[in-house]
Amino acid sequence: MEAVAPDTARARDQLSARWLVALAARLVRDVGVLLTRAAAARQPLATFAVDAEIRFGSATDRAAFLQELSGSLEQLALKYHDPAATGGRRHRLVLAVHPSITKPGAPALADAPVRKETS
Repeated sequence: MEAVAPDTARARDQLSARWLVALAARLVRDVGVLLTRAAAARQPLATFAVDAEIRFGSATDRAAFLQELSGSLEQLALKYHDPAATGGRRHRLVLAVHPSITKPGAPALADAPVRKETS
């Protein structure tokens, strides 16, 4: 994953597939560390995840949805974020939107045969 992942601390291109891969890699790495530490401490690890599939009527609808979702998440985060909370614990929120795989078993792009054009 490192070969395609940008630095999550610097490049924040929310529309880039590489950015999504970087976030996913960080998510797997961070939760792995937390799981290991929770197991060693014999403590549960509080997590939450959402998985949904949405069919947009158009690219315009998708863009409008993402705009509204971003605004809603920002308002919600501002409402509950308390940087001065005594004993508070920071949490990371990662939300991904990407096309669904519609052809199960289709080869990855790297595995796809190269087609030569002939005239």
